[in-house]
Amino acid sequence: MDLMEAVFVLARRWTITIPLLVLTIAAVTAGYLLLPWTYESSGTVVFLTSRQIAEKNTGGNPYLAFDGSLSITAELVGRAVDDELTAQDLAQHGLTGTYETQIPPDSRAPLLKVTVTHSDPAMAQATMEAILKRIPAALDDLQKTNSSISQVRLSVLTKSKKPERVATSKIRSLVGVLAVGLMLTVGAPLIIESIKNPRRPIQPKRVPDPNGGLAPKRLRLDDDAPTAVHVWPPAAAAPARPPASGNLPEPARPRRDGQGSSRSRTRGTRRTPRPNPDGNPAGDRNDTAWPRETDDGRNTRRYP
Repeated sequence: MDLMEAVFVLARRWTITIPLLVLTIAAVTAGYLLLPWTYESSGTVVFLTSRQIAEKNTGGNPYLAFDGSLSITAELVGRAVDDELTAQDLAQHGLTGTYETQIPPDSRAPLLKVTVTHSDPAMAQATMEAILKRIPAALDDLQKTNSSISQVRLSVLTKSKKPERVATSKIRSLVGVLAVGLMLTVGAPLIIESIKNPRRPIQPKRVPDPNGGLAPKRLRLDDDAPTAVHVWPPAAAAPARPPASGNLPEPARPRRDGQGSSRSRTRGTRRTPRPNPDGNPAGDRNDTAWPRETDDGRNTRRYP
């Protein structure tokens, strides 16, 4: 089934196509109005080296003393905050936003990014603020077992002041509803058409031949099939037409000795048509005798 035939089927089954299309549009509209938007709040903290190492190596500037150990510390703190106990503690305080802590993959600095999503923008912002306050406590818990004076520090680098609306999840849901609705709108009429009018095999239809017997007229589908293939047989060869009675060819005459041979022709032979002495018209080639004059003056006739 090609595209045009499918369009004709959809138009013929309009009592099914139009209601399904209306339901699809209504479902997409209802999803746009009823599905909640998603709001996102984020914050980023940076891990710094200890004061002792910064004063010894960089004159007290911690931003000049980054090394690989700070990135490992950021990963450990992120895993400590992103656990089930922290999520339960936040839920007990009424903070139900979905959060995620990760090291930015596009950065080489010891950063830890916190991302919180929720349908309520105030809830997303409050959850993000609570997690940023828990990160220093998690860092202190990791360093309590170490009696060294050098301690890793952190600082809040960025923090969103107002949640941003993210349309990705809602648009993804609306696209899914639209795709399912269009599949039902197009597929249901085609399935019903194939059930009610199945394709039948091609059957040759024969008609009586004027000369007797049955001859194939053409090959085509039945009338209720959507398409038809016409195959016309080649035309029969026409019978040979008998020649007219006045132009019958003259039967071949026996050749005389020494006459009519192509080998006896000399270089000076001329051939000119002359009427047949039997009385036939000179314009008929089959009844014309062709005289031949040789160098010695004798005339000979040869019939074709």
